Amino acid sequence: MTDVNLATIRELLTQCSPEEQETLFRELRQRHIIHEFERIIGAPAEMILEAVHRAPELTRRMLRGVIADAAFRTFVVPAVAPQGWRDVTPEGNFAFDYMMEDAQGQVSVQVKLQRSERGAPVVKDGARFGFAGEVFMTETQKTRTGNDGEGEKTRPYRYGEFDVLAVSMQPSTGKWDRYMYTLGRFLLPGKGENEMATLQPVAMTPNEFWTDDFATVAAWFRAEDGGKRMAMAAAVKRPRRKKGAGGEAPELF
Repeated sequence: MTDVNLATIRELLTQCSPEEQETLFRELRQRHIIHEFERIIGAPAEMILEAVHRAPELTRRMLRGVIADAAFRTFVVPAVAPQGWRDVTPEGNFAFDYMMEDAQGQVSVQVKLQRSERGAPVVKDGARFGFAGEVFMTETQKTRTGNDGEGEKTRPYRYGEFDVLAVSMQPSTGKWDRYMYTLGRFLLPGKGENEMATLQPVAMTPNEFWTDDFATVAAWFRAEDGGKRMAMAAAVKRPRRKKGAGGEAPELF
């Protein structure tokens, strides 16, 4: 097949009606697969997508998280390669999703998706997290729950399990190549010893804790920061109604 013949075919395709183009596409689909996963699961891509489309919201939410992970490899890994970074992620299950390496050493990365509800990104008041204005949110915990041999919960992440948190900002940007980055050691603490909080604030624009540039967050990781951490603002006391002999009266807690 010469370039001239291919150009002729492309020209003929532009002259086909949508119905004729679809007929040709279906004939070609019978001879070619879109992805190797079709062979692995034994179903065409169209059937797989239809199953996802009909799946419950929880299943689709989990799939979006998987896409955020895959998008990091598709977009970020090639983008930082000219800066000397390469993906050296080992085989196996780890608390991190990627191990990135350059001439100075390795940096482990955990990828999460920006939190959304009913198709819209979750927005919170940033004051309670020490940020001005509003913030987005992300959920940082492992997919599976359980306990270790000493009865401690295994679902929360612990400090030191990954170096960098990369949050896919697709729910607010509509693009899978947009991430915000922070350090694992910057994140808010959870209830248990050495645990990270499940819900973490994500700055809407770069600040002292969040950046949209991987090289910047890697530099933060390698720099002395004097123990800088995000800090939950002091809880605001709210009135609570309490019944008593003299009727209801507000009580502070």
